[in-house]
Amino acid sequence: MKELPDLEQLQGRPVVFYDGTCGFCQGSVQVVLKYNKRQDLYFAALQSGVLEALVPGAQLPDPMPDSILFYEKGKVYTESEAALRIAGYLDFPLSILAVFRIIPVSFRNFVYRLVARNRYRIAGRTESCMLPSPEQRARFVGGF
Repeated sequence: MKELPDLEQLQGRPVVFYDGTCGFCQGSVQVVLKYNKRQDLYFAALQSGVLEALVPGAQLPDPMPDSILFYEKGKVYTESEAALRIAGYLDFPLSILAVFRIIPVSFRNFVYRLVARNRYRIAGRTESCMLPSPEQRARFVGGF
C-alpha cells in the first residue's frame, strides 16, 4: 500500500485528481504545471488513494468519474466544472477558458464526456504515471 501524504497539509489546497494511466490526462497535467506559475495546484492520480483519504465518502461522486476531479475548498468538482475551475488557476491566456462556465452545464458536460470517452484513442494509455521533474515533485501527493 502506498504511503499517503499528511492530509492536513492538503486541507484548503486545490488538488487535481487525474487518471494516471491516461496519456491525455498526463498531457493535460503537464500543461497545467507549465501554466500554473503560482504553483498553487497540487496533483494526485485517481489510483493513488489520496482522494478517498482526503474526502469523506458521502462527498464523493457516485458513480466515481475516471478522468478528472478537482478538490477545492472542501468540495469535489467533476467533468467540465472541474476542468474550468482548474483553468481559473492558470496563467493568461489559458485562464480565460474559465469564462466558458457561462455555458449551460449540460452542454459543457456533453462535450466533456465526448472527449473523456475518447481520451485513450486521442492520446493512448500508459502502464504507469508520469514521472514529474524534481522541482515538480513537491506538488504531487500520494506517489506518481
